[in-house]
Amino acid sequence: MSTATSSPSRRWPCSRLFFSLACAEAVVMVPLSTWAQLDGGPPGLLGAGHGMEMLFGLAPMLIAGYLLGPQTPARLWGLTLPWALGRWQRLFASAPFALSGWDLLAGMLLAALLLPRLRHARKWRNRVGLGLVPWLCLTPLLVWWLPPPWPRLATVIILAALLAFMGGRIIAPLAAAAWQQRGEVLRARVQPRLEGLLLIIFGLAWGSAWRYPVLTGLLLNALGALVLARLWRWRLWSVPRPDLWLLGQGYGWLALGLSGIGLALISGHAITTPLHGITVGALGSLSCGVMARQAGPRHRGWVPPHRPMVAVMVLLNAAAAARWGAEIAPSWLLLAASLCWSLAYLTLLLLLHGRPRPLKTENSP
Repeated sequence: MSTATSSPSRRWPCSRLFFSLACAEAVVMVPLSTWAQLDGGPPGLLGAGHGMEMLFGLAPMLIAGYLLGPQTPARLWGLTLPWALGRWQRLFASAPFALSGWDLLAGMLLAALLLPRLRHARKWRNRVGLGLVPWLCLTPLLVWWLPPPWPRLATVIILAALLAFMGGRIIAPLAAAAWQQRGEVLRARVQPRLEGLLLIIFGLAWGSAWRYPVLTGLLLNALGALVLARLWRWRLWSVPRPDLWLLGQGYGWLALGLSGIGLALISGHAITTPLHGITVGALGSLSCGVMARQAGPRHRGWVPPHRPMVAVMVLLNAAAAARWGAEIAPSWLLLAASLCWSLAYLTLLLLLHGRPRPLKTENSP
């Protein structure tokens, strides 16, 4: 005699799908943006359109893959469809500032899915840090509401604050585990006081970004110094772990990008060049470092293979340096930056979908 039982709804992990989409987005859209700049390709990817694509195309998939966890197929594909339609519409947009309604819908859906997971934070630092996620997801709504040009500086400050907060929360336990494996104790882990100070200054910089560029520049220089001090105390260079080096590289580019933007604002120059320290160097390195840990078994101590990590690290360093120098050097540097960026994410995509490797853990000799 059998009794009918109600089975729980089937849930799929989001990381594999959304991280794969993020890699595909990075591999395809950045070369198209370069083509648009050099040869007048898709007008929707020119100038501000390229930046909007990075924030509305790449960033949401990274956030969803890292934070959403298991979801029902309806929610998973319900978020993927408007995101994909937004990418399609961006390719055929008539102007860089054209905002896709699909991007607006995808951002609102992602924020709605994340809010229940973020409301359980107790400490104020966690509430503020995690609260940056829905703010970034709802940036398309802000762009839609405000007249052009879109609030690039304020949006980049939100992105940088999220990278500083989430990057620190990812690097600190991994660095502590790596030092423990060496028989040593890492005392400077999350560094809560420094983290709290960073969040406060990021808030002040965001508030001043709308009307006071010089004050914003001073605050961003202070943030760059604090981020670099936090990175220095982790001492990642002493640990033979390319995956940790890649994450530390991203944190270093974040410090450099913040300081570069700050100096540009103080001197009255455009922020376009140093901005790529954050969008290419920091976002690229930190995102690849996080996604690489999803390529192996679901084991807490699994370490990504060294050679692909070194390759990705070198390629992203070259991409960020070439893109930074493309404004004052020959245009071929722009092509080199695009090629290195695409190869880095293609390497990661192959790693995500490669054959399972033997288990290698942080505690193995």
